[in-house]
Parts: sequence; C-alpha cells; structure tokens
Amino acid sequence: MHVLTPIAERDLAARDLAELARTTLDDHWAVAAIPTERRALLLERADAAALRPGDGLGEPIADGLALLGTAYELAALGQLDAALQPAPSAGRDLAQAVLALGAARAFRCSAALRAPTDDGESAVKWALKLGALALVSRQTDAYIRWWAVRNQVTETVNQAALRLEHEPWEAYARGTLWMAWLGLMGAPVAAHADNAAEELPMLSATRSRLAAFRERRADHEVPGEGPLLNTAALRARMTEFAIRHLADATELLTVAVLRRTLPDVSGEFKLHLSAARSAMAGDHGQDVLLAWLQAAGVTLAGGVTAQLELPGF
Repeated sequence: MHVLTPIAERDLAARDLAELARTTLDDHWAVAAIPTERRALLLERADAAALRPGDGLGEPIADGLALLGTAYELAALGQLDAALQPAPSAGRDLAQAVLALGAARAFRCSAALRAPTDDGESAVKWALKLGALALVSRQTDAYIRWWAVRNQVTETVNQAALRLEHEPWEAYARGTLWMAWLGLMGAPVAAHADNAAEELPMLSATRSRLAAFRERRADHEVPGEGPLLNTAALRARMTEFAIRHLADATELLTVAVLRRTLPDVSGEFKLHLSAARSAMAGDHGQDVLLAWLQAAGVTLAGGVTAQLELPGF
C-alpha cells in the first residue's frame, strides 16, 4: 500500500487548496460575469505590457483591463474578514489563498495600465494600491521593476512629495502617510537622498517622515468635540479620526519592521485600520485602498513575526 509522507501530504493539500482558491475566485459573480476567454486574453495582454517601458496601456483595452482588475479585487476583498481571523481554520486558509490569488491577478491588470499622472495624489494612491496588491500576492520584485519602467509616475510622485510640507494639514497628513506606506512597501521613490547610504533607505525615510508628521501634528488644532453644526464639520471630524488611526497603524508597523518586534503586532494594527475604514466608509475609493493596506500590513507584520502568514509569504 502506498503511504504518503508528511511532505507529500502537505504538497497535495497545498495543490488542492490552490485549485479550490482558483475555483472560488473564478466563480465570484463579478469575475464570472466576464467570459473565460476574455479574461484569459486580457491577462495575456497585461502580462506582456506590465513591465514594458513606457506609460502603460491606454484605450481601447484599458477599460476591459480595469474592469477585470476591479472584479478580481471585489472577489478577493470579499474574503478579507475571513482571511484576517486570528484562529487557524480551513476556512481561513481558503480565504487567505483567494485573497492572495485575487491580489495577484489584480496586480497583473493594474501594473499594465496607464497610471494617472495629471494629479500628484492620484498617482500616489495608484502606486500605493499597486504596492499593496504586490505585497499581498508576493510580487514585490515585480513592483520594484514596475517603478523602473514608469518614469512619469516616479516623477509625478516625487513632485507631490516635495510639495507636501507646504500643503494644508489634511493634504499634508494624508500625503505624508501615503509616502510612508510606499517606503514600507519598498518603493524606490520613497527613499530620501539623505538615507541613500543606509542599509534600509526606504524604511529610514519612512521613519523620518513619521517623525516630521508627529511634530506637525502636535501643532495641529484637532476639531473640537462639540456639537456638529453642518456636514463640513462632520467630514472634518471623521477625516481627522481616520488620519489619527492610519498614523497609529503606520507607526506600529514601521516599528515592527525596523525592530523585528515581538509579539505579533497584527491584532492592534487591524484595529487601527478597521477604525480608519469605518470613518471613511462613505468614500468607496478610500475604503478599498484602506482595505488593501490592511491586508498588506497584516502580511508584512506576519513576515516580521512569522506568526501570521498569507499562503507562500
């Protein structure tokens, strides 16, 4: 009688899980709405263009690729809550596998597209979500190569970073935290010339940005806790709440990565990102971005502590 070794059993289980993840992802209504042949053609075009020098793909194929990428994101993020459960289970394993596979396919679509470079913040957020997709799907090497072939994006993000210190508080805070996250993801654009000689220049730059952020936040007048008189006052308070929790999450993750902090910081990190997401729930674009940052941050924290890993991290 043939007896499977423990290693063979694990390999078989991994193959079964991967196949189930593919089926689950492809059966999601948003993905299934796009014909199989069309999906295969679009992914083939994306793979050919993702790391080709230039601005990326535009019309007529851009709409189809963007739609497919969005479908994969919807399918993947539908598994986020289950994937981030602290207790190990077969359901969590499947959710993590679907999340990682959906992120991988969405990354392939987005990396091939022409990024928005007319507006600095839009370019930063595009690169930020792409980095989160890469981190969750273990494609950080491809993400770094993507920067090398997207010179216009690099230039636009650099210019946006240089303007940050002259921006009003909200734009400054949001942009500084986005740039800090780019550093955590290893984006070359996040490095400072002053940190070029250091062992981890992107992380050192992130630490410097967060130190400057703390100083400016100390001088910032937080919206009061009195009655909310209008919609603008409510928005200001909710935005401040989201910024505060995003900043705390970013600080926590940066310290963990720099110091290899134990115990696992992913639980506290998830609480901060969940709070920020709840405050921005009315803004779909921000909520999706924060959801991917939550997945990427937990992946990164898991890599630091080896206590919480997405499959294959």
